Amino acid sequence: MEALASQRNHIRFLLLMEISWQMWKTDKPFIASKKVFSFLKKLLVAKKIPVSKHEINSIIKDSSCFQIDPNGNLLFVNHYFSDYFLAKRLYLTLCKQKETSIQKLLNTRLYNNNILYFLAMLDQKTNRIEVPLQKILQGEYLNNITENALHIYYTTSQLKNSFPKNSTMEHLNNGKNITQFNVTQHLDFSLEVKNNTIHTKGTSTYTDKSRADHFFQQGLELLKEKRYFEAMAPFFTAKSLDPDCFKAYNNLSIIFKNLGSFSIAKQIVQNVLLEDPNNARAKDHLRILETIDKQRKQLEYQKG
Repeated sequence: MEALASQRNHIRFLLLMEISWQMWKTDKPFIASKKVFSFLKKLLVAKKIPVSKHEINSIIKDSSCFQIDPNGNLLFVNHYFSDYFLAKRLYLTLCKQKETSIQKLLNTRLYNNNILYFLAMLDQKTNRIEVPLQKILQGEYLNNITENALHIYYTTSQLKNSFPKNSTMEHLNNGKNITQFNVTQHLDFSLEVKNNTIHTKGTSTYTDKSRADHFFQQGLELLKEKRYFEAMAPFFTAKSLDPDCFKAYNNLSIIFKNLGSFSIAKQIVQNVLLEDPNNARAKDHLRILETIDKQRKQLEYQKG
């Protein structure tokens, strides 16, 4: 049973990457259900899973990071899902170094900074995307492909160089870390350590919510060890499996805040509050981020 659940999770992950790619390629914020149905049918056949309309509909329906509009089109509930899973597909494709697959993904318009930010973080410790990109740049000029390779190579290199070396915030000129300033209380985020909205394997059925708990706990352990880049994927996956898993998003805001990416941390917190206006932890995080932002501006003013 767990093997089947794991296989379905893998299929769902492939589905998320495929849909994010199709949306990017068509420059549309949605994808027609019939295209998703066709992709899943081929995938299930390849994985030797019995193909039925019920099975396909079940996988689409269970991918709870989607909304379905009145016309039957699928939309991501948040654009960060699309950006992240497209970056993940780019990363995995570049790592495999298959020329035709890489060229397929690069033969498009220039990728935006959100996608490349995620790509840079995925490659921060491995540096595996440089070689295939360099190979393209050293070869014959190919319209779109060469331009995108150069854009990705330059932007991700700049982003990785800008990341704090220890994956935490760098100290400012006055020798103090901005998260250690005291205003009304200690300016640090509170870790979400338990997701009370979801079930566990002890229940009679092993649901998407219980699978989300598995990924949430995986992300939590990595976050406790300050392995910020590695903790992202489990939290994104937990939220995609369980749309009520706001604690995964609150922990993602911790990751981005500790990486010094205050704007993304703030946007994630604001997204939580849009879905759950009374989320106390998100409110605390937003207040802290706004206070940090004011202090940073004061320090910049004093320096200038």
